[in-house]
Amino acid sequence: MKALRFKHLYGEEIKSKFEQVSPTSITCDSTMVKANALYTALLWQTGGGGLVCVVKSDKPTKLPFDTPMIKGHQGTILDLDWYPFDDEYLATSSQDQNICVWKINDLTSDITEPLTTLSGHDKKVNLISWNPTSAWVLGSASHDQTVKVWDVQGGVARNTINANALPYSIDWNLNGSLIGSSWNDKKLKIIDPRQQTISLEVNAHQGTKPQRFAWLGSTGYFVSVGFNKTQGREFSLWNTSNPSEPVSTTQIDTGSGVLYPYWDEQLKVLYLTGKGDSSIKYFEFLDGQLHFLNQYTSNKPGKSYAFFPKRAVDVNACEVNRVAKIEENALSYVQLIAPRKANTFQEDLFPPCPGTQPAQTAAQFFQGQNSNPVLVSLKPDQQQQQQQQQQNVVFTQQQPKPQPQQQLTQPDNQKIAQLELIVQNQQAQIRELQAEVEKFKHENDVLKEQLNQNEQQKY
Repeated sequence: MKALRFKHLYGEEIKSKFEQVSPTSITCDSTMVKANALYTALLWQTGGGGLVCVVKSDKPTKLPFDTPMIKGHQGTILDLDWYPFDDEYLATSSQDQNICVWKINDLTSDITEPLTTLSGHDKKVNLISWNPTSAWVLGSASHDQTVKVWDVQGGVARNTINANALPYSIDWNLNGSLIGSSWNDKKLKIIDPRQQTISLEVNAHQGTKPQRFAWLGSTGYFVSVGFNKTQGREFSLWNTSNPSEPVSTTQIDTGSGVLYPYWDEQLKVLYLTGKGDSSIKYFEFLDGQLHFLNQYTSNKPGKSYAFFPKRAVDVNACEVNRVAKIEENALSYVQLIAPRKANTFQEDLFPPCPGTQPAQTAAQFFQGQNSNPVLVSLKPDQQQQQQQQQQNVVFTQQQPKPQPQQQLTQPDNQKIAQLELIVQNQQAQIRELQAEVEKFKHENDVLKEQLNQNEQQKY
């Protein structure tokens, strides 16, 4: 077996934190907190309806009594998720059966009017998750035992899949073509959202408590986390090419909290932590197995945790991940660091990662097209240039109606639609080629660094 690359990975809590925080006390399947490169959002304690507190992550302080909130749901908010291609947009789901999308213009006053409201579920909406490659495509799971896939700009659920069970977790795969999920019938189900079918259904953990599903990116594997018959915590590794039974099952401990898996695609590291845990465990994927590396331990347990997107890390500090941690009355942050002696940019720690450019439109997704994430470099001198080059898909709820003099004949409309589709496909191909170029550049830089190290060792 090859040597593990991240044996020395360790965690360190940032001293500054948000204080006078009142996180929700509800029991729900979500993590109750989510972070992006700018903001941290968490479900807030309230006597009725639903509240979300949004703070700028880089400005920890004591929160005043009148801290602005997102408010608009009629029922308790159960989940939230930041839009991956623009840090100003947040989606929330609620017991009122609705999903709302909010625009964070500023944090000086309450936000009471959502950008759009998605209605269609018949019972509370437990879970939501944005598609990782397609603009304005959102997945949701509800106690009505269905998964829906939404065209958010169109305001409609384009696809519905009946699962005949209550949901515990949903997770899009790397290119956003499949949804992995776990359910209260103790089964894992892989859903093809556009075919509206369940392509795989297997029995997982035998314990009675909730379990979780997570894809392991480009490895061809996925994991499930749950409990055994004696209610001990465990995780199982599954191979997508032979998913009839797990490759391995690893006993973790006898903790009572449900564990949540977080996958680092760039480093091929799996993190496990749970509600009420005071530690974060990490495992490196190597040679078809998950190998325990180490764990970060705190003297203060976390009510819940959320990982930042990779593009938010501090490369100068060799910070490979950052974690938001809800404490009893505080919101703190933990840096996960891979120590290096050199002060230069570390190519192997920070390969290209997903940026804020969607790989395709919602129309392309629902037409059946698949695209891998558009990757960007984390080199400080390249980030500003990349941000200027990236083009986002701006949210528009309705397309403007053409004026009478602009109306075209049916043949003209068909030609235009065909040309637009050709252009979209060519743009997608260009983005994929750009991603390949970034990958080759990264591999070339790594080789150069290895050659330099070999030359230095000779002398």
